[in-house]
Amino acid sequence: MLKRFNFFHQKKGNRSKKRTYQAQQVTISDQVYTIRTIVPDDIKDLLAIEREVYAGELPWTKTAFLLELQAKEPHQYLLVKKEAVTVGFIGCRLFESNAHITNVAVLSSYQGQGIGSFLINEMKQFAQQYQCEKLSLEVRISNKHAQSVYRKLGFVSTTIKPAYYAENGEDALEMTYLLKEASSR
Repeated sequence: MLKRFNFFHQKKGNRSKKRTYQAQQVTISDQVYTIRTIVPDDIKDLLAIEREVYAGELPWTKTAFLLELQAKEPHQYLLVKKEAVTVGFIGCRLFESNAHITNVAVLSSYQGQGIGSFLINEMKQFAQQYQCEKLSLEVRISNKHAQSVYRKLGFVSTTIKPAYYAENGEDALEMTYLLKEASSR
């Protein structure tokens, strides 16, 4: 999750034109889920997922989510529902030729089923639509499991960001997926 949040967005060319995400039903690990764009009414569910996944912490506030959802610059925020229950979400925004995953979380009882991987792959496609060169994210230095998942998805470690997480001063590991290399394979 992104803790040191910078609301500065840069425009590049006609990138401020929003592309809409079509809600869809998908099968992940033999289970049917609905994937759709997040709307402001969903924020209470996102906060509940954060509390569950991050042991009571709220890395993002309602205000942070609202500001992102209302940004004019290209961004994509998606959630996953199993019937009426929101089980996960992801967010991504663009900076010049780069895309950055701002947050991703899946309820503990749904982890390990491919939902997070599916969401990250959706963000890869989103970034490629805008001809981004790379997709990046931060992960806690202690979260070896998440790092392993990201590596399996093609991300590589790039930088350690000291004392990145405000609540405990933990370092973050920045990881990057090179989209240009992936599209030439």
